[in-house]
Amino acid sequence: MKNPTCFYIRLLMLYIVVYILFVEQNTATTTSNNDEVSLIRQSCNVTDYPDTCLSILEADHRSRSATDLKSLTRISMDILCEHSIGLKSLFIKAKENVTGPRDESSVRVCIQGFDYCNFDVKKNGIPHFEKGNYFELNRDIGVCAVCANDCIDTGINLFNKEIVTLRDLSIDILSFIDMLPS
Repeated sequence: MKNPTCFYIRLLMLYIVVYILFVEQNTATTTSNNDEVSLIRQSCNVTDYPDTCLSILEADHRSRSATDLKSLTRISMDILCEHSIGLKSLFIKAKENVTGPRDESSVRVCIQGFDYCNFDVKKNGIPHFEKGNYFELNRDIGVCAVCANDCIDTGINLFNKEIVTLRDLSIDILSFIDMLPS
């Protein structure tokens, strides 16, 4: 008859091997995710609006997959365009309910500004980014901050939180660009 102790030792060894493989796999996944969040936190912590930066980038699945500051900057530019398009849409809808020439003019300024922000980043900013022309890219992203400020300066009290968020994100992206190697 075979030794029952030998059977249990083999079973125990198999259990240990399976356990180690399972634990190692989970540990590697956790470390990888922590590194990704760490990149976002590390990058956002040196911006002018770290809370805005963190809340926007940590909420976006694309940002969590960024491997370096350059890819995080590029993803942030896409997010900026999406926010700009969203604000333009909000103001287009609000235009239907606005009365008075001053408010109508203010809404037009905001719509045109967010449209220009999106256009300039997509048409000029992304190509400048791809070519590594960060000096020009600064101007392209800066346009979005200026357009947000222009909208705020009209005095219209619509979507102020969203406008400030877009402006702050623009300024944070400028910080990212300044950190990129030339």
